[in-house]
Amino acid sequence: MKKYGCGACGGTFNDRFELLEHATAVHDKKTTYSCIVCDESFQSEASFKLHMMRNHKFA
Repeated sequence: MKKYGCGACGGTFNDRFELLEHATAVHDKKTTYSCIVCDESFQSEASFKLHMMRNHKFA
């Protein structure tokens, strides 16, 4: 399986989508999802949904 490497930190990822999500979240510091309950912010929808389920019991 081909690995995709991050030029900024050297991290490796299984596909281009994972690399892009990593670069956006870690290196670009772009926030796209904000929690209206506690005002915390997340770069990916998956992280946001996990936060909502674990911390605020939203399904």
